[in-house]
Amino acid sequence: MDPASLSSHTPASFLGCETPGAWLDAALQDLPTLLIDHANCEMKAASTALAFMYRYPTDRDLVLRMSRLAREELRHFEQVQGLIARRGITACHVSASGYAAALRESMSRSEPARLLDSLLVGAFIEARSCERFGCLAGRVDGELGRFYQSLLVSEARHFQVYLDM
Repeated sequence: MDPASLSSHTPASFLGCETPGAWLDAALQDLPTLLIDHANCEMKAASTALAFMYRYPTDRDLVLRMSRLAREELRHFEQVQGLIARRGITACHVSASGYAAALRESMSRSEPARLLDSLLVGAFIEARSCERFGCLAGRVDGELGRFYQSLLVSEARHFQVYLDM
């Protein structure tokens, strides 16, 4: 993919394929696990942004953008935790799906390709989140649907931050 053409992509066009219907069906059948996993993903997203700040401290633009992104991801984590609490969901361990780890396996280990690959992986993760929230928003209850609808804008912006960098 030509880096110069990235800014013209939407999350859906960037992904190249939709989330399988089986994933959506499974998610809708177990909303408590979906919400716990969502909270975990928001924490990981904040952690990833912080990791960029530690790995590339001399890149002022990157550091400032990742700082803002980390704060927003932590706010999303808090919002998901609120949903979990209001719904009386008992916390439990939910194993990571391996999606992000599989994407990272193909990353370069040396710079500057490592930075580019890391940013592209971040873009894929944010684009997939955006796409999945869009799929879920109209198929869940009102409170959760409004929440997922509200996240679409944020996730699309996060996707664009990773592409712009």
